[in-house]
Amino acid sequence: MSIEKIFQWILFCAGIITSIFAGYMFYIDNIAPGAAWLAVAVGFLCFATRVKDSSSDAEDAENSLQADRELHDMAILIAELAVTSLKNIGRTVPPGKKEIEDLETKLENFLTQMPLEQSERDEINEEFDRLKNKNRRSENDRAIFRQLGIRN
Repeated sequence: MSIEKIFQWILFCAGIITSIFAGYMFYIDNIAPGAAWLAVAVGFLCFATRVKDSSSDAEDAENSLQADRELHDMAILIAELAVTSLKNIGRTVPPGKKEIEDLETKLENFLTQMPLEQSERDEINEEFDRLKNKNRRSENDRAIFRQLGIRN
């Protein structure tokens, strides 16, 4: 246990004990001494909550880095799932242009909040570009077949 933790517990115990004395003073109708003990108790409790442990700052930084890594992994997973869901895998109707644009916009808004590198975002944008090009070629093929009167 560190010195800061011991000091914090001492201040906390002193605050509890002085608040008990304050309650007793109010109980026996000594208002002025009760108010003084209450003020001292509040001071002890305030200082007990203000003491910062320097090792907790290092732990907070480590937890923050771990949370960033987890958010990063989750953002990549969600982006891959979004692109894969539009790639005609298991779909009978290919995605429309509006559907692709809506999902790309939503995903872009989500990824701006996540800790991603620019190269990873570029890969995701390339996947959307490939999907748009595939969709455009598919629509062109369908338009040609319609003009020729061939049903697919």
